[in-house]
Amino acid sequence: MEFRLTDAHLECLEKGDWQIVGGWIRVVARTRRNTRKHGFGALIQWRNMDSVLLQDIVFNRVLHGDQSRQVRDALIDSGYWLEPYPQSWSRLQRYLLQEILKAPSGICVDTTGWHDSVYVTQDWSVGTNAEPYYYAGQLNDSMLKCAGTLAQWQSQVGALCTGNPLMVFVVGVALSAPLLHPAAVENGIFHLVGPSSSGKTSLLELAASVYSDRSFVRSWISTANGLAAVAAEQHDMLLALDEIGLARPEDVDIAVYHIVAGTSKLRATESGALARPSHWRTLALSSGEVWLSEVFQSLGKRPKAGQQIRLVEIPVFGRFGTFDALHRFQCPQLFVDHLKLQTSRYHGSLFPEWMNLLTSTDELAHYAKSEIQRLVDQWRTSNMSSQVIRVLQRFALVATVLSLASRNYLVPWDEEESVDSVKQVWMQWLAARGHVMNSEEHQVLSRLKVLLPKWEKALQPLGHQNATSLLGYIRELDGERQWLIDKKQFLRQLDMPGQYMREVMPMLQRGWLATNEPERATLKLMIQGKSHRFFALWPERIYAGIQELELDD
Repeated sequence: MEFRLTDAHLECLEKGDWQIVGGWIRVVARTRRNTRKHGFGALIQWRNMDSVLLQDIVFNRVLHGDQSRQVRDALIDSGYWLEPYPQSWSRLQRYLLQEILKAPSGICVDTTGWHDSVYVTQDWSVGTNAEPYYYAGQLNDSMLKCAGTLAQWQSQVGALCTGNPLMVFVVGVALSAPLLHPAAVENGIFHLVGPSSSGKTSLLELAASVYSDRSFVRSWISTANGLAAVAAEQHDMLLALDEIGLARPEDVDIAVYHIVAGTSKLRATESGALARPSHWRTLALSSGEVWLSEVFQSLGKRPKAGQQIRLVEIPVFGRFGTFDALHRFQCPQLFVDHLKLQTSRYHGSLFPEWMNLLTSTDELAHYAKSEIQRLVDQWRTSNMSSQVIRVLQRFALVATVLSLASRNYLVPWDEEESVDSVKQVWMQWLAARGHVMNSEEHQVLSRLKVLLPKWEKALQPLGHQNATSLLGYIRELDGERQWLIDKKQFLRQLDMPGQYMREVMPMLQRGWLATNEPERATLKLMIQGKSHRFFALWPERIYAGIQELELDD
Protein backbone atom coordinates (compact mmCIF):
# COMPACT_ATOMS: atom_id res chain seq x y z
CA MET A 1 0.00 0.00 0.00
CA GLU A 2 1.28 3.45 -0.92
CA PHE A 3 1.12 6.41 1.47
CA ARG A 4 1.88 10.10 1.24
CA LEU A 5 2.18 12.75 3.92
CA THR A 6 0.88 16.24 3.16
CA ASP A 7 1.17 19.32 5.35
CA ALA A 8 -2.10 18.44 7.04
CA HIS A 9 -2.88 14.73 6.51
CA LEU A 10 -1.67 11.21 6.03
CA GLU A 11 -3.20 9.73 2.88
CA CYS A 12 -3.16 6.30 1.25
CA LEU A 13 -3.72 5.23 -2.35
CA GLU A 14 -6.78 3.02 -2.58
CA LYS A 15 -8.20 1.93 -5.97
CA GLY A 16 -6.53 4.83 -7.72
CA ASP A 17 -7.78 7.46 -5.26
CA TRP A 18 -5.88 9.18 -2.42
CA GLN A 19 -7.92 8.78 0.75
CA ILE A 20 -7.32 10.52 4.09
CA VAL A 21 -6.25 8.17 6.89
CA GLY A 22 -5.73 10.75 9.63
CA GLY A 23 -3.79 13.80 10.67
CA TRP A 24 -0.11 14.56 10.12
CA ILE A 25 2.15 11.87 11.59
CA ARG A 26 5.63 10.58 10.80
CA VAL A 27 8.35 8.21 12.04
CA VAL A 28 11.43 10.20 13.09
CA ALA A 29 13.74 7.33 13.97
CA ARG A 30 13.98 3.58 14.34
CA THR A 31 14.95 3.07 17.97
CA ARG A 32 16.30 0.28 20.16
CA ARG A 33 18.21 -0.17 23.40
CA ASN A 34 21.95 0.46 23.34
CA THR A 35 22.59 -3.30 23.43
CA ARG A 36 20.90 -3.46 19.98
CA LYS A 37 19.29 -6.73 21.03
CA HIS A 38 15.87 -5.65 22.32
CA GLY A 39 13.54 -2.69 22.79
CA PHE A 40 13.05 -2.06 19.06
CA GLY A 41 10.50 0.57 18.19
CA ALA A 42 10.01 3.98 16.62
CA LEU A 43 10.06 7.60 17.67
CA ILE A 44 6.93 9.10 16.13
CA GLN A 45 5.77 12.69 15.87
CA TRP A 46 2.23 13.90 15.25
CA ARG A 47 0.13 17.02 15.40
CA ASN A 48 -3.11 17.09 17.32
CA MET A 49 -6.26 19.02 16.45
CA ASP A 50 -4.82 22.15 18.07
CA SER A 51 -1.68 21.86 15.87
CA VAL A 52 0.46 21.02 18.90
CA LEU A 53 3.47 18.90 17.91
CA LEU A 54 3.78 15.78 20.08
CA GLN A 55 6.15 12.84 20.10
CA ASP A 56 6.60 9.50 21.83
CA ILE A 57 8.34 6.18 21.38
CA VAL A 58 6.19 3.22 20.32
CA PHE A 59 7.68 -0.25 20.71
CA ASN A 60 7.35 -2.83 17.94
CA ARG A 61 6.09 -5.44 20.36
CA VAL A 62 3.06 -3.23 21.06
CA LEU A 63 2.50 -2.01 17.51
CA HIS A 64 2.64 -5.57 16.14
CA GLY A 65 0.81 -7.34 18.94
CA ASP A 66 -2.64 -7.68 20.42
CA GLN A 67 -2.14 -4.45 22.40
CA SER A 68 -1.74 -2.28 19.31
CA ARG A 69 -5.04 -0.57 19.99
CA GLN A 70 -3.37 0.98 23.08
CA VAL A 71 -1.30 3.01 20.63
CA ARG A 72 -4.44 4.02 18.74
CA ASP A 73 -6.22 5.02 21.94
CA ALA A 74 -3.22 7.04 23.16
CA LEU A 75 -2.99 8.90 19.86
CA ILE A 76 -6.69 9.71 19.81
CA ASP A 77 -6.60 10.77 23.46
CA SER A 78 -3.76 13.19 22.68
CA GLY A 79 -5.92 14.88 20.04
CA TYR A 80 -4.69 13.09 16.90
CA TRP A 81 -7.42 12.93 14.27
CA LEU A 82 -8.05 9.42 12.90
CA GLU A 83 -10.73 9.13 10.23
CA PRO A 84 -13.81 7.30 11.66
CA TYR A 85 -13.69 4.28 9.37
CA PRO A 86 -13.00 0.65 10.33
CA GLN A 87 -9.92 0.43 8.09
CA SER A 88 -8.30 3.70 9.28
CA TRP A 89 -6.36 2.22 12.18
CA SER A 90 -5.07 -0.80 10.24
CA ARG A 91 -3.86 1.56 7.50
CA LEU A 92 -2.09 3.83 10.00
CA GLN A 93 -0.57 0.79 11.69
CA ARG A 94 0.75 -0.47 8.34
CA TYR A 95 2.12 2.99 7.49
CA LEU A 96 4.07 3.19 10.76
CA LEU A 97 5.56 -0.29 10.31
CA GLN A 98 6.63 0.51 6.75
CA GLU A 99 8.22 3.78 7.79
CA ILE A 100 10.18 2.15 10.62
CA LEU A 101 12.23 0.21 8.06
CA LYS A 102 13.17 3.42 6.23
CA ALA A 103 13.90 5.62 9.25
CA PRO A 104 17.41 6.42 10.55
CA SER A 105 18.42 4.51 13.67
CA GLY A 106 18.73 5.83 17.22
CA ILE A 107 19.10 4.68 20.83
CA CYS A 108 16.21 4.85 23.28
CA VAL A 109 16.79 5.17 27.05
CA ASP A 110 14.45 4.94 30.03
CA THR A 111 16.02 7.66 32.16
CA THR A 112 17.07 11.25 31.79
CA GLY A 113 20.69 12.24 32.42
CA TRP A 114 24.01 10.95 31.20
CA HIS A 115 24.24 8.03 28.77
CA ASP A 116 27.84 7.65 27.65
CA SER A 117 28.77 11.18 26.49
CA VAL A 118 25.18 12.19 25.72
CA TYR A 119 22.84 14.00 28.12
CA VAL A 120 19.16 13.14 27.61
CA THR A 121 16.02 14.91 28.80
CA GLN A 122 12.37 14.20 28.03
CA ASP A 123 12.46 16.80 25.29
CA TRP A 124 16.00 16.90 23.88
CA SER A 125 19.43 15.36 24.03
CA VAL A 126 22.87 16.92 23.61
CA GLY A 127 26.33 15.47 23.17
CA THR A 128 28.38 13.58 20.62
CA ASN A 129 27.74 9.96 19.74
CA ALA A 130 27.49 7.85 16.61
CA GLU A 131 23.70 7.82 16.93
CA PRO A 132 21.12 10.15 18.47
CA TYR A 133 19.57 9.27 21.83
CA TYR A 134 15.84 9.47 22.58
CA TYR A 135 13.95 9.35 25.86
CA ALA A 136 11.59 6.38 26.14
CA GLY A 137 10.68 6.61 29.81
CA GLN A 138 7.34 7.49 31.32
CA LEU A 139 6.11 10.57 29.46
CA ASN A 140 4.20 12.96 31.66
CA ASP A 141 3.84 16.65 30.90
CA SER A 142 7.29 18.01 30.17
CA MET A 143 9.06 19.02 33.37
CA LEU A 144 11.35 21.42 31.48
CA LYS A 145 9.46 24.56 30.52
CA CYS A 146 11.11 27.56 28.89
CA ALA A 147 10.01 31.19 28.81
CA GLY A 148 12.17 34.03 27.56
CA THR A 149 15.78 33.99 26.39
CA LEU A 150 18.98 33.42 28.33
CA ALA A 151 19.81 37.13 27.99
CA GLN A 152 16.47 37.99 29.58
CA TRP A 153 17.03 35.53 32.45
CA GLN A 154 20.48 37.01 33.03
CA SER A 155 19.27 40.64 33.08
CA GLN A 156 15.94 40.15 34.85
CA VAL A 157 16.67 37.25 37.24
CA GLY A 158 20.41 36.61 37.42
CA ALA A 159 21.23 40.29 37.98
CA LEU A 160 19.22 40.18 41.23
CA CYS A 161 21.63 37.55 42.58
CA THR A 162 24.65 39.85 42.68
CA GLY A 163 25.49 40.79 46.25
CA ASN A 164 23.36 37.90 47.57
CA PRO A 165 25.54 34.87 48.42
CA LEU A 166 22.65 32.49 49.05
CA MET A 167 21.03 33.37 45.72
CA VAL A 168 24.29 32.76 43.86
CA PHE A 169 24.75 29.53 45.82
CA VAL A 170 21.35 28.01 44.97
CA VAL A 171 21.87 28.73 41.26
CA GLY A 172 25.17 26.86 41.64
CA VAL A 173 23.43 23.91 43.30
CA ALA A 174 20.98 23.73 40.38
CA LEU A 175 23.84 23.73 37.88
CA SER A 176 25.83 21.18 39.91
CA ALA A 177 23.35 18.29 39.70
CA PRO A 178 24.46 17.17 36.19
CA LEU A 179 28.10 17.24 37.37
CA LEU A 180 27.70 14.58 40.07
CA HIS A 181 28.55 11.78 37.67
CA PRO A 182 31.54 13.36 35.86
CA ALA A 183 32.96 14.67 39.15
CA ALA A 184 32.34 11.36 41.00
CA VAL A 185 30.49 13.15 43.82
CA GLU A 186 27.81 11.28 45.76
CA ASN A 187 24.15 12.26 46.03
CA GLY A 188 23.36 14.90 48.62
CA ILE A 189 20.84 17.39 49.95
CA PHE A 190 21.41 21.03 50.84
CA HIS A 191 18.76 21.96 53.41
CA LEU A 192 18.09 25.67 54.02
CA VAL A 193 16.86 26.24 57.58
CA GLY A 194 15.31 29.51 58.74
CA PRO A 195 12.22 31.20 60.13
CA SER A 196 9.00 31.63 58.19
CA SER A 197 8.86 34.36 55.54
CA SER A 198 12.64 34.65 55.32
CA GLY A 199 12.77 33.93 51.58
CA LYS A 200 13.58 30.21 51.53
CA THR A 201 10.85 29.27 49.04
CA SER A 202 11.93 32.15 46.79
CA LEU A 203 15.43 30.65 46.74
CA LEU A 204 14.00 27.30 45.63
CA GLU A 205 12.01 28.97 42.85
CA LEU A 206 15.17 30.81 41.77
CA ALA A 207 17.05 27.51 41.55
CA ALA A 208 14.13 25.96 39.68
CA SER A 209 14.23 28.82 37.12
CA VAL A 210 17.48 27.33 35.83
CA TYR A 211 15.40 24.37 34.57
CA SER A 212 11.78 25.38 34.39
CA ASP A 213 9.01 27.32 36.10
CA ARG A 214 8.02 27.07 39.76
CA SER A 215 6.23 23.74 39.15
CA PHE A 216 9.74 22.25 39.18
CA VAL A 217 9.70 22.81 42.97
CA ARG A 218 8.16 19.78 44.68
CA SER A 219 6.75 19.52 48.18
CA TRP A 220 8.03 17.43 51.04
CA ILE A 221 4.34 16.62 51.68
CA SER A 222 4.49 13.29 49.92
CA THR A 223 5.14 9.67 50.66
CA ALA A 224 8.72 8.46 50.60
CA ASN A 225 7.85 6.35 47.55
CA GLY A 226 6.44 9.40 45.79
CA LEU A 227 9.61 11.41 46.38
CA ALA A 228 11.70 8.49 45.16
CA ALA A 229 9.65 8.44 41.94
CA VAL A 230 10.27 12.17 41.46
CA ALA A 231 14.00 11.69 42.05
CA ALA A 232 14.07 8.91 39.43
CA GLU A 233 12.20 11.12 36.95
CA GLN A 234 14.77 13.91 37.48
CA HIS A 235 17.87 11.74 37.22
CA ASP A 236 21.02 13.90 36.92
CA MET A 237 18.94 17.02 37.61
CA LEU A 238 18.15 19.20 40.59
CA LEU A 239 15.48 17.99 43.01
CA ALA A 240 13.87 20.99 44.76
CA LEU A 241 11.80 20.19 47.87
CA ASP A 242 9.95 22.84 49.86
CA GLU A 243 9.05 22.89 53.58
CA ILE A 244 10.32 19.77 55.30
CA GLY A 245 8.36 20.63 58.45
CA LEU A 246 5.01 19.87 56.80
CA ALA A 247 5.96 16.26 55.99
CA ARG A 248 5.48 13.31 58.30
CA PRO A 249 8.73 12.65 60.19
CA GLU A 250 8.72 8.96 59.24
CA ASP A 251 8.43 9.90 55.54
CA VAL A 252 11.36 12.32 55.87
CA ASP A 253 13.43 9.61 57.54
CA ILE A 254 12.85 7.13 54.69
CA ALA A 255 12.98 9.74 51.92
CA VAL A 256 16.33 11.16 53.04
CA TYR A 257 17.76 7.65 53.02
CA HIS A 258 16.35 6.85 49.56
CA ILE A 259 17.27 10.18 47.97
CA VAL A 260 20.91 10.00 49.02
CA ALA A 261 21.15 6.23 48.40
CA GLY A 262 19.91 6.74 44.84
CA THR A 263 17.77 3.63 44.64
CA SER A 264 14.16 2.67 45.33
CA LYS A 265 13.17 -0.07 47.71
CA LEU A 266 12.75 -3.61 46.42
CA ARG A 267 9.25 -4.56 45.29
CA ALA A 268 7.57 -7.62 43.86
CA THR A 269 5.57 -7.62 40.64
CA GLU A 270 2.02 -8.97 40.45
CA SER A 271 3.48 -12.35 39.47
CA GLY A 272 5.73 -12.37 42.54
CA ALA A 273 8.96 -11.73 40.64
CA LEU A 274 11.35 -9.02 41.77
CA ALA A 275 10.57 -5.70 40.10
CA ARG A 276 13.38 -3.73 38.58
CA PRO A 277 14.37 -0.98 41.07
CA SER A 278 14.72 2.65 40.05
CA HIS A 279 18.09 4.40 40.29
CA TRP A 280 19.02 8.06 40.23
CA ARG A 281 21.70 10.62 40.81
CA THR A 282 20.51 13.91 42.22
CA LEU A 283 21.51 16.95 44.19
CA ALA A 284 18.54 18.13 46.19
CA LEU A 285 17.81 21.61 47.50
CA SER A 286 15.43 21.61 50.45
CA SER A 287 13.93 24.21 52.76
CA GLY A 288 12.20 24.28 56.11
CA GLU A 289 11.86 25.88 59.52
CA VAL A 290 13.10 22.77 61.31
CA TRP A 291 16.45 20.99 61.45
CA LEU A 292 16.92 17.36 60.56
CA SER A 293 17.83 16.63 64.19
CA GLU A 294 14.40 17.95 65.24
CA VAL A 295 12.66 15.67 62.74
CA PHE A 296 14.54 12.65 64.07
CA GLN A 297 13.99 13.71 67.68
CA SER A 298 10.23 13.53 67.09
CA LEU A 299 10.79 9.90 66.07
CA GLY A 300 12.87 9.18 69.17
CA LYS A 301 15.98 8.74 67.01
CA ARG A 302 19.29 10.47 66.57
CA PRO A 303 20.39 11.30 63.02
CA LYS A 304 23.22 9.09 61.91
CA ALA A 305 26.52 10.68 60.97
CA GLY A 306 26.09 9.50 57.39
CA GLN A 307 22.72 11.24 57.14
CA GLN A 308 24.13 14.47 58.59
CA ILE A 309 26.90 14.44 55.98
CA ARG A 310 24.63 13.77 53.02
CA LEU A 311 21.94 16.21 54.21
CA VAL A 312 23.88 19.44 54.72
CA GLU A 313 21.88 21.86 56.89
CA ILE A 314 22.57 25.53 56.18
CA PRO A 315 21.16 28.27 58.43
CA VAL A 316 19.89 31.13 56.29
CA PHE A 317 21.83 34.32 56.78
CA GLY A 318 21.62 37.82 55.45
CA ARG A 319 20.63 41.32 56.46
CA PHE A 320 17.09 40.67 55.20
CA GLY A 321 16.36 36.99 55.82
CA THR A 322 18.08 35.17 52.98
CA PHE A 323 19.07 38.39 51.17
CA ASP A 324 21.78 40.99 51.64
CA ALA A 325 21.23 43.30 48.68
CA LEU A 326 17.71 44.45 47.77
CA HIS A 327 18.96 46.42 44.77
CA ARG A 328 16.47 49.22 44.06
CA PHE A 329 13.70 47.91 46.33
CA GLN A 330 12.82 49.54 49.64
CA CYS A 331 11.91 46.41 51.60
CA PRO A 332 12.48 42.63 51.42
CA GLN A 333 8.86 41.84 50.52
CA LEU A 334 8.96 44.05 47.43
CA PHE A 335 12.21 42.37 46.40
CA VAL A 336 10.71 38.88 46.88
CA ASP A 337 7.57 39.81 44.94
CA HIS A 338 9.70 41.10 42.07
CA LEU A 339 11.89 37.99 42.10
CA LYS A 340 8.83 35.73 41.93
CA LEU A 341 7.41 37.75 39.06
CA GLN A 342 10.64 37.63 37.08
CA THR A 343 11.20 33.88 37.57
CA SER A 344 7.63 33.28 36.34
CA ARG A 345 8.41 35.31 33.21
CA TYR A 346 11.93 34.07 32.48
CA HIS A 347 12.96 30.49 33.18
CA GLY A 348 14.32 27.32 31.64
CA SER A 349 16.76 28.96 29.21
CA LEU A 350 19.97 28.48 31.21
CA PHE A 351 19.86 24.69 31.51
CA PRO A 352 20.10 23.80 27.77
CA GLU A 353 22.97 26.25 27.33
CA TRP A 354 24.70 24.82 30.39
CA MET A 355 24.43 21.26 29.05
CA ASN A 356 25.73 22.41 25.66
CA LEU A 357 28.77 23.79 27.46
CA LEU A 358 29.32 20.65 29.56
CA THR A 359 29.05 18.25 26.63
CA SER A 360 31.51 20.33 24.63
CA THR A 361 34.07 20.72 27.46
CA ASP A 362 37.14 18.58 26.83
CA GLU A 363 37.93 16.10 29.62
CA LEU A 364 35.04 17.36 31.75
CA ALA A 365 35.55 14.71 34.46
CA HIS A 366 39.26 15.51 34.85
CA TYR A 367 38.59 19.24 34.97
CA ALA A 368 35.83 18.93 37.60
CA LYS A 369 37.79 16.58 39.84
CA SER A 370 41.00 18.62 39.73
CA GLU A 371 39.18 21.92 40.43
CA ILE A 372 37.26 20.38 43.33
CA GLN A 373 40.47 19.04 44.83
CA ARG A 374 42.18 22.42 44.40
CA LEU A 375 39.44 24.17 46.36
CA VAL A 376 39.33 21.45 49.03
CA ASP A 377 43.08 21.82 49.56
CA GLN A 378 42.67 25.59 49.73
CA TRP A 379 39.78 25.62 52.23
CA ARG A 380 40.55 22.68 54.51
CA THR A 381 42.36 22.97 57.87
CA SER A 382 44.91 20.60 59.39
CA ASN A 383 42.58 18.79 61.82
CA MET A 384 39.53 18.63 59.53
CA SER A 385 37.92 15.21 59.75
CA SER A 386 36.98 12.94 56.87
CA GLN A 387 33.26 13.64 57.37
CA VAL A 388 33.73 17.40 57.10
CA ILE A 389 35.96 17.00 54.05
CA ARG A 390 33.21 14.99 52.33
CA VAL A 391 30.84 17.91 52.86
CA LEU A 392 33.54 20.34 51.72
CA GLN A 393 33.86 18.40 48.45
CA ARG A 394 30.19 19.10 47.73
CA PHE A 395 30.64 22.82 48.39
CA ALA A 396 33.75 22.77 46.19
CA LEU A 397 31.68 21.20 43.41
CA VAL A 398 29.22 24.11 43.56
CA ALA A 399 32.08 26.63 43.49
CA THR A 400 33.68 24.83 40.54
CA VAL A 401 30.41 24.84 38.62
CA LEU A 402 29.73 28.53 39.25
CA SER A 403 33.26 29.46 38.22
CA LEU A 404 32.81 27.61 34.92
CA ALA A 405 29.44 29.28 34.33
CA SER A 406 30.89 32.72 35.11
CA ARG A 407 33.91 32.17 32.89
CA ASN A 408 31.62 31.32 29.97
CA TYR A 409 29.24 34.26 30.57
CA LEU A 410 26.24 32.09 31.37
CA VAL A 411 25.60 33.95 34.65
CA PRO A 412 25.87 37.73 35.09
CA TRP A 413 28.39 37.79 37.94
CA ASP A 414 32.13 37.20 37.90
CA GLU A 415 34.16 34.20 38.98
CA GLU A 416 35.38 35.87 42.16
CA GLU A 417 31.81 36.41 43.40
CA SER A 418 30.95 32.81 42.49
CA VAL A 419 33.69 31.36 44.67
CA ASP A 420 33.30 33.89 47.48
CA SER A 421 29.54 33.26 47.71
CA VAL A 422 30.01 29.52 48.10
CA LYS A 423 32.75 30.04 50.66
CA GLN A 424 30.47 32.27 52.73
CA VAL A 425 27.78 29.57 52.75
CA TRP A 426 30.41 26.93 53.62
CA MET A 427 31.61 29.01 56.59
CA GLN A 428 28.03 29.39 57.82
CA TRP A 429 27.57 25.62 57.71
CA LEU A 430 30.84 25.08 59.54
CA ALA A 431 29.93 27.64 62.21
CA ALA A 432 26.54 25.97 62.74
CA ARG A 433 28.24 22.58 63.05
CA GLY A 434 30.60 24.05 65.64
CA HIS A 435 33.55 21.75 65.02
CA VAL A 436 35.62 20.07 62.31
CA MET A 437 35.60 16.61 63.88
CA ASN A 438 33.67 13.52 62.89
CA SER A 439 30.28 13.52 64.62
CA GLU A 440 30.95 10.40 66.68
CA GLU A 441 34.30 11.79 67.84
CA HIS A 442 32.79 15.13 68.77
CA GLN A 443 30.04 13.47 70.81
CA VAL A 444 32.63 11.47 72.74
CA LEU A 445 34.88 14.48 73.34
CA SER A 446 31.96 16.64 74.47
CA ARG A 447 31.04 14.03 77.07
CA LEU A 448 34.68 13.53 78.07
CA LYS A 449 35.09 17.26 78.78
CA VAL A 450 32.28 16.97 81.33
CA LEU A 451 33.31 13.60 82.76
CA LEU A 452 37.10 13.97 83.08
CA PRO A 453 37.00 16.29 86.14
CA LYS A 454 34.42 14.05 87.82
CA TRP A 455 36.40 10.90 87.10
CA GLU A 456 39.61 12.38 88.46
CA LYS A 457 37.97 12.89 91.85
CA ALA A 458 36.37 9.45 91.93
CA LEU A 459 39.32 7.26 90.90
CA GLN A 460 41.28 5.30 93.54
CA PRO A 461 45.05 4.75 93.41
CA LEU A 462 45.74 1.25 92.08
CA GLY A 463 47.60 -0.97 94.51
CA HIS A 464 46.60 0.75 97.75
CA GLN A 465 45.53 -1.62 100.46
CA ASN A 466 41.77 -2.20 100.46
CA ALA A 467 41.38 0.20 97.50
CA THR A 468 38.17 -0.61 95.67
CA SER A 469 36.31 1.53 93.15
CA LEU A 470 33.20 1.02 91.03
CA LEU A 471 34.51 3.54 88.52
CA GLY A 472 38.17 2.57 88.28
CA TYR A 473 41.72 3.34 89.31
CA ILE A 474 44.62 5.66 88.68
CA ARG A 475 48.26 4.65 88.31
CA GLU A 476 51.55 5.94 86.93
CA LEU A 477 53.46 4.26 84.08
CA ASP A 478 56.83 5.54 82.89
CA GLY A 479 56.19 8.90 84.52
CA GLU A 480 52.73 9.38 82.94
CA ARG A 481 49.36 9.10 84.66
CA GLN A 482 46.94 6.46 83.40
CA TRP A 483 43.30 6.11 84.32
CA LEU A 484 41.65 2.71 84.32
CA ILE A 485 37.92 3.20 83.81
CA ASP A 486 35.67 0.19 84.29
CA LYS A 487 34.42 -0.92 80.87
CA LYS A 488 30.72 -0.93 81.80
CA GLN A 489 30.96 2.45 83.53
CA PHE A 490 32.84 3.94 80.60
CA LEU A 491 30.24 2.82 78.03
CA ARG A 492 27.29 3.80 80.23
CA GLN A 493 28.53 7.27 81.16
CA LEU A 494 29.59 8.06 77.59
CA ASP A 495 26.26 6.72 76.27
CA MET A 496 28.00 4.35 73.85
CA PRO A 497 26.32 1.38 72.19
CA GLY A 498 27.21 -2.26 72.80
CA GLN A 499 29.09 -2.28 69.49
CA TYR A 500 31.35 0.62 70.38
CA MET A 501 34.50 0.21 68.31
CA ARG A 502 33.59 2.95 65.81
CA GLU A 503 33.16 5.43 68.68
CA VAL A 504 36.43 4.63 70.46
CA MET A 505 38.55 4.14 67.33
CA PRO A 506 39.47 7.88 67.07
CA MET A 507 40.78 7.74 70.65
CA LEU A 508 42.92 4.74 69.79
CA GLN A 509 44.22 6.42 66.64
CA ARG A 510 45.20 9.54 68.59
CA GLY A 511 47.05 7.46 71.20
CA TRP A 512 44.65 8.38 73.99
CA LEU A 513 43.94 4.75 74.93
CA ALA A 514 46.22 1.89 75.87
CA THR A 515 45.09 -1.67 75.14
CA ASN A 516 46.23 -5.27 75.32
CA GLU A 517 43.00 -6.40 73.60
CA PRO A 518 42.97 -4.55 70.26
CA GLU A 519 39.77 -6.23 69.13
CA ARG A 520 38.00 -4.74 72.20
CA ALA A 521 40.13 -1.59 72.66
CA THR A 522 40.30 -2.53 76.37
CA LEU A 523 43.02 -3.32 78.87
CA LYS A 524 42.67 -6.60 80.76
CA LEU A 525 44.27 -6.68 84.27
CA MET A 526 44.31 -8.97 87.28
CA ILE A 527 43.35 -7.07 90.44
CA GLN A 528 43.18 -8.86 93.78
CA GLY A 529 43.16 -12.20 91.99
CA LYS A 530 40.29 -11.29 89.67
CA SER A 531 40.28 -10.41 85.96
CA HIS A 532 38.94 -6.94 85.06
CA ARG A 533 38.51 -5.05 81.82
CA PHE A 534 39.14 -1.32 81.64
CA PHE A 535 39.44 1.45 79.16
CA ALA A 536 42.95 2.72 79.89
CA LEU A 537 43.08 6.50 79.32
CA TRP A 538 46.06 8.86 79.17
CA PRO A 539 44.37 11.99 80.64
CA GLU A 540 47.13 14.53 79.87
CA ARG A 541 47.07 13.51 76.20
CA ILE A 542 43.29 13.82 76.10
CA TYR A 543 43.29 17.28 77.73
CA ALA A 544 45.96 18.49 75.30
CA GLY A 545 44.20 16.95 72.31
CA ILE A 546 40.83 18.51 73.16
CA GLN A 547 42.46 21.92 73.52
CA GLU A 548 44.24 21.53 70.18
CA LEU A 549 41.03 20.53 68.38
CA GLU A 550 39.10 23.43 69.90
CA LEU A 551 41.81 25.88 68.83
CA ASP A 552 41.66 24.47 65.30
CA ASP A 553 37.88 25.02 65.20
